[in-house]
Amino acid sequence: MGASKQLSNDLKTKIVQHSGLEEGFKKLSLRFKLSVSTVRNIVRKWKTTGTVLVKARSGWPSKISERQRMVRTVKNSPQTTSKDLQHHLAADGVTVHRSTIQRTLHKEKLYGRVMRKKPFLHTRHKQSRLRYANAHLDKPASFWNKVLWTDETKIELFGHNKGWRQNNPAFHEKHLLPTVKFGGGSIMLWGCVASDGTGNLVKVEGRMDSTQYQQILGNNVEESVTKSKLRRAGYFNKTTTQNTAQNLPGHLCRGTSTMFWNGHPSPQT
Repeated sequence: MGASKQLSNDLKTKIVQHSGLEEGFKKLSLRFKLSVSTVRNIVRKWKTTGTVLVKARSGWPSKISERQRMVRTVKNSPQTTSKDLQHHLAADGVTVHRSTIQRTLHKEKLYGRVMRKKPFLHTRHKQSRLRYANAHLDKPASFWNKVLWTDETKIELFGHNKGWRQNNPAFHEKHLLPTVKFGGGSIMLWGCVASDGTGNLVKVEGRMDSTQYQQILGNNVEESVTKSKLRRAGYFNKTTTQNTAQNLPGHLCRGTSTMFWNGHPSPQT
């Protein structure tokens, strides 16, 4: 059970003042919206000690008086840093070393972890991926052995990518770092893989468009099929088609689709 809320000294003083006007405990409780027992204890304490102040408690007080608010902050916003928390506490008049903040979070089983990077997905993307998975759930291994999987990935060169979390929920949505296909401070690579090995790896120059995408496919798919020991009749799987992900520019345009009907392995959708 959490600690009870501490009443302000001003409120206690007002209760004592109104008790001097011969107001009963019940009337006082209604006036100040408190229980009768709380009002009674405040008045009795004043009559006994002559003060409404709380005596200093024994033991060394916790330096962080807003521990629970700090924990809630990092649970709601896992990328909040200990330095951010230090500034927030300083704004409230509490001076705390960053190591103290870190020890406090560790006691709550919250640790700094590198956030898992996953593509930023809208609801429609998630639904499409689920439909694709369900449609191919019962495909045998021999089917997947004929598939050349291709995709692009963005590699961040700079930036904060850590967050606070407990040990288990690494793949909860708020603990993921959403990635997008284009942006500064990163490089983008196209690659492919099959059951028997990897294919070519190519750096994407600038923003991926249909022309560059078709050039990458034309220069690398056939060679990667041979390198991966796929049969000529193997499937080419665009992992970013509308069945599986984000619909990048160039993936579904007419020119790209036409390529597959002019000698390239057929796209498996």
